[in-house]
Amino acid sequence: MQQRLGAIEKLEAELVEKAHAILPKGAINIVDFFILGATQRTLSQSTAFRTLIETRNFPSATVLLRTQIDTAMRINGLRMMANLETDVQRIFKGERTFDRLMSNPAAGGGKPERLTDAFLKKKLAEDHPWIEPLYEQTSDFVHLSFRHLFTAITETDAATQIATMAISGTDPKQDESVYYEVCDAFFRVSRLTSMTILGVLMARHQPDKVKASAAAAASGGAE
Repeated sequence: MQQRLGAIEKLEAELVEKAHAILPKGAINIVDFFILGATQRTLSQSTAFRTLIETRNFPSATVLLRTQIDTAMRINGLRMMANLETDVQRIFKGERTFDRLMSNPAAGGGKPERLTDAFLKKKLAEDHPWIEPLYEQTSDFVHLSFRHLFTAITETDAATQIATMAISGTDPKQDESVYYEVCDAFFRVSRLTSMTILGVLMARHQPDKVKASAAAAASGGAE
């Protein structure tokens, strides 16, 4: 368990270090501020996730897994905005976030589409198909559902059809493998979120490096 939590913590430090190296030393604009907000959210959620796992609070840890996906979806959505600067300004001024904005027609498959959660999830899942089932599974913990009650079950008896529950702020005793699975999923999502943040920052501030990397990848694939 500690190895898994340590890997997540290391990912936090790498995101800070790499983002700092990409950002220009001078003034930054409103889009950069939005990306920095996403970076702060990613780090805060990651720190909180580790604490929740250590204190055995599986339902709340799973909510943070779901909201970490949400951050990746929205940062990935920046490249689909019809007018990036204007649209981010609208968000900054307090308008309801993405779902009232429209995509660039090219990003929407030839027609503009609203940047709803469903659209953003679909676009992120095009390159990362594992996101979609994980999103659906963890959404049950974001909204009140019977999944919260299921985590309180400590014992079941098939013969009598009786379930024993422990209603508490911490999990009933259960196998460590349950936590291994959610930690591995959180690490995978956090790595994707970090890569998405760094990719958008590089596209804005180091476009030559992005083009050179793409050209090298294309050349290697052609051989």
